[in-house]
This record gives sequence, C-alpha cells and structure tokens, in this order.
Amino acid sequence: MNAPNLLSRLRQSRRTSLILFAASLLALVVMAVWFLNARSALSQAYGLLGNAKQALSEAQVREQEAQLKVKQAQSAIDLLNAADQQGFQPADWGERLVNLRQVQMNREDTTALIGSVTRSNQRVFGAEAFELSVTHPDEGLFDVPSAVERVPAPLSLTLRGSALFRTTALSGSAIELQGGVQ
Repeated sequence: MNAPNLLSRLRQSRRTSLILFAASLLALVVMAVWFLNARSALSQAYGLLGNAKQALSEAQVREQEAQLKVKQAQSAIDLLNAADQQGFQPADWGERLVNLRQVQMNREDTTALIGSVTRSNQRVFGAEAFELSVTHPDEGLFDVPSAVERVPAPLSLTLRGSALFRTTALSGSAIELQGGVQ
C-alpha cells in the first residue's frame, strides 16, 4: 500500500466518521426537541383531561340538582291537585298575620286564644314562632296555684304566623274534613 493512498483513505474515513457523527448529533438534537415537544403535549393533555373531569363532575352535580327540582315540582303539582280535590282553592281563603311578642295574658284568655288557632275545616294556622312561659318562678305551666293562696300570675305568650280562614262556604263537590285539616 502506498502512503498517499493510505492517507487518502484515512482522510475519507475521518470525513465519513465526522459525517456520521454530525448526522448522529443532528438526529439526537431532533429527537431531543421531539421528546420535549411530546412531553409538553402530554402535560397539556393531562391538563385538558383534568379540566374535562372537573366539567363532567360539575355537570353531574347540575344534573342531580335538576332532577331534584323536577321531583320538587312534581310534588308541588301533586300537592296542588290534592288541595284542589279537598276544596282548598286559594280564592276561597283569606289570610291574617298574627304577631304577638311576649304578651302577658291570664290563663283563661291564653287558653281561648290558643284554642282559636286550632285547625278545622274553616281555618288553618301556620305558626312561625310559638312560645308559652310562666312569669312567676313558683308557678308551673300546668300547675295552677289555688285561688285561695293568691291570684295566678299571667303567662307570657309569643305567637307569630299566618291564620288562613275560609271566605266561602264549602261546595258540594269539595270533601268536608271531619275533625280538622288532615
């Protein structure tokens, strides 16, 4: 072998090695860029997946709320139909608001007042607040002192609510309630 040929082959081998090295380096850089882009895309995909799961969860909650509202609406319709069948049309009733706050009354008047708000087919009372208490520490709500000892102390009454009363007579088609509203 001749030296110039050997030198020429060696240079060509170096060039080929450099080209292969450069190509390998370029391929490695391209793969690194691709890997970074793929990793970024994966991170974005996980973010989108999390957002989608959250939106699904919120939609399921809204669906449950809507189903509950549908059930409540159906219950209200059923209640209105039952009230209509029993003669409870709103036009047939009047309303008065009752608002007594810590009014002191004797036991007889208190009994009469409480008796006047009991339910019947002519009236209904919806209490928001009711409190009945004694005003004397030696008396009980159900233990009345004898009139010989002393006059019983008044009771303290708080009563707040709506009193509904029938303004028209029950029609023949309406069901009359015996012994009060059921």
